[in-house]
Formats: sequence, C-alpha cells, structure tokens
Amino acid sequence: MKERKTFLLFLIKFSLLLVLAYGAWQLLFWFLWKSEIGPDAYDNAYQRALLWQIDAIQDPERDPEIIIFGSSYVPYGIDKGTMDEILKEENMQVQTLGIEAAIGIPYLIDTLKDSVKPGDMVVYILGESNPEDTSIMSISAALEPDKEKLLAYWDSVGGVPETYLTWRKMYALIASGPIEAVRSRMSGKEQVYRADSFDEKGNMTVQRTGTQISTEVFPENTIRFEELDEGTMSALNEFSKWCDENDVEFVISYSPTIEGSWVEDSLMFKTFNNDVKYYMEAPVIGEFQEYELPVEDFYNHPLHLNSEGAVKYSAILATKLKEYIENGEVDP
Repeated sequence: MKERKTFLLFLIKFSLLLVLAYGAWQLLFWFLWKSEIGPDAYDNAYQRALLWQIDAIQDPERDPEIIIFGSSYVPYGIDKGTMDEILKEENMQVQTLGIEAAIGIPYLIDTLKDSVKPGDMVVYILGESNPEDTSIMSISAALEPDKEKLLAYWDSVGGVPETYLTWRKMYALIASGPIEAVRSRMSGKEQVYRADSFDEKGNMTVQRTGTQISTEVFPENTIRFEELDEGTMSALNEFSKWCDENDVEFVISYSPTIEGSWVEDSLMFKTFNNDVKYYMEAPVIGEFQEYELPVEDFYNHPLHLNSEGAVKYSAILATKLKEYIENGEVDP
C-alpha cells in the first residue's frame, strides 16, 4: 500500500513537472517571438529586407509602380537606378519584392494581393522556383519585428513548428554571430548577403565586384517547359486573373542566364518560348535567350549578377518594359 502511494505521488509530481516544463517552454516561445519586448535576433539578416519591401509596397502614399518579384535573382539582378532612368518617361519607378527562393512564390503572390493598387504593373521574373523550398523560418525572420504581419502569416499556414523556431532564435541570439564570422573568414569570399546590403526599400545596393563562380562555360544545359514547376505556373495564371479584375497589369519576363551555357539549338529555345507564351495567361516580355549575359557578369551563383551585370540586365529588362508600355502589346 505504501509503495502504491509512493508511486502515485511520483506520477503526480512527474506530471506537474511536465506541465511546468511545457508552460516554461511556451512562455519562452512567447517571449522570443510574440512579445513586443522580445529580442530581435535577425536585424542583420538579409531576410529583413523582405519586410522593408512589403512596407514600401503597402505605403498608402506611394504612386503606381513597377513591382518586380521572384527569387534571389531579383535583388541580385535589378539595378533600380538604371531601370528608373530608362522608364522615367513612363512616370513609374521600380520596386522589388523577393529575397531568396526560401520565401516562396505563393507567399509573394499573397503579399502582392494585399499590397498592390490599381495602376501598378507587376513583373514576375521567371526562374528556378519550387514551392516545397518555402521556409517558415526565413519568412518568420523577415517579419520578426512586425508582430501583426508575423502572426497573420502564421495563421495563414495553420500553425508553425514552435520548438524549431525557438531553438533557431536561441542559436541566433547566442552563437550565430561568432560562428558566421569564422565561417566567412574561412571561406575567403566577400559576404554580401546581409541586411546592410539593402536600402530602406529592400533594394540591393551593395557593390558586388568580380566573379566568384567558374568562368569556364560549356554548352551543356537544356531547357524545357516541362521542367518548370507546375504549381508555380498555375498560381501565376490565377494571379494574372486576379490582376485583370483589380486593374493591375501583370507581365512575365525571364531571369538572367549565362551566355554559352546552353546547347546551341534554336529549336529548343523556340519551343520553350512558345510553350511559355501558350501556357501563361499573361504577356511574356522578350524571349529566354535575350537575357543571356557573359559569365563575367555573374557573381556567386549562375543566377546572381554582380553589380556590372545587374546594370546590363536591368537595361535589357527596362527597355523591353518601356516598349511594351508604349506599344501596349508584346512583339510576336
């Protein structure tokens, strides 16, 4: 009888301990992520530029703009000054929306629906995209100081991995600084993807000099429409319909690509361009191969341009957009 009472008492104490531990963990999660007085662990993270971009687009006082969105090739590829100069007669300035693939195109589309206004032109830069790459951690880091946006995002995805987010933020607060400093020193490469690489509107302004990828280029890549993510393409078509209903112009263009890296096959390019134009329910500006640039214009990834390359790519894109705006149609 005594042993039974002892065991029962142990179970009660153990249960209470578990409840207290769970409560303490929930309190820690609330303090780190939900509380207005909680610490900001990602103020130097490049994801923070996404919040600046969203705030800029949601500014009720702004005039209609050309909003260019997509994955990391957008901040690396768009030189705002170059595009604004070429498009100045159209009285529309350029704003970017997009930081990395982990943000996910579906989230960016939802953000645009909440942010664009009649008269805006939205440009999607077609490149690598996979909805499965979307990272709750990346978006949470971006929205961290704006609790209203953060909690709204969590509600939209039906909950978040609280334990994972808690551990990640504790790591960021305690260990990430020294570890990242050592990693950067060991890599021997200039680290430009951080918050101070962007201006207050989230446009990438840091100077990216030279080429960190191999400059040996071989014609070995092929491209087919079937290789594009079907879910993303379908979501873009749905967004195009939404834009039509809300007096927003929506067009599609192509990401930069390395000159000479594609199999020299004119039929391949023609088929791909025709398939994109046939499937997409939005005008397609230019053709894939028209956005080729020398490998020396790329920085640290086959889709990331250095500063000189960004000026060249932006000039190509802005010129094609200007022609489209003035003519009201895409050349066949």
